[in-house]
Amino acid sequence: MALSTEEIAARYGTALFDYAKDMDALETVHADLQELAQAVSDYPQILQAFSDPIFNSAEKAKSLSAIEQGLTKEVQNFLNLLLDYDHFLELPEIIKCFNDLYNQSQKIETGVAVSAVPLDQEQLQKLGAGYAQKYNLQKVILTNVVDQNIIGGVILKVGDCVIDGSVKNKLKKIRAQLINKN
Repeated sequence: MALSTEEIAARYGTALFDYAKDMDALETVHADLQELAQAVSDYPQILQAFSDPIFNSAEKAKSLSAIEQGLTKEVQNFLNLLLDYDHFLELPEIIKCFNDLYNQSQKIETGVAVSAVPLDQEQLQKLGAGYAQKYNLQKVILTNVVDQNIIGGVILKVGDCVIDGSVKNKLKKIRAQLINKN
């Protein structure tokens, strides 16, 4: 029975995380994986080339050695393992799994700040810092989503937690109070 992409990503991502941790190279492996993720995002044909049966394993290995220059030995070994087991297409999902484990170990959360108007990077950092301090986290990395329907304020969604500070929500609460009084 073939494994799903999620199962492959979970197994390989966890294995790479544990390996990097054991080798005391967690930070450098994380940095290398961020570079790889950006390269794969910019040039998705990279994944296709390493999974294409037209190219033989020697050609793929030669191409991979050119990409691996400057990467840590741990990441080089890992990429060769993915190539050997023909799981190169799953690299983005494996990196995501690794990042989730890394963030968890470093007490870093990611989330979304929904606002009526676009927020700049400084505003997002201040919101994230406030949330991190309140919930005893090292860091919260927020992305901004604009939804003019909330009228004003901000809705923070981090993990399973939602903090609704929108004007729309406040108006809804006032309306409910007025209805209950009558």
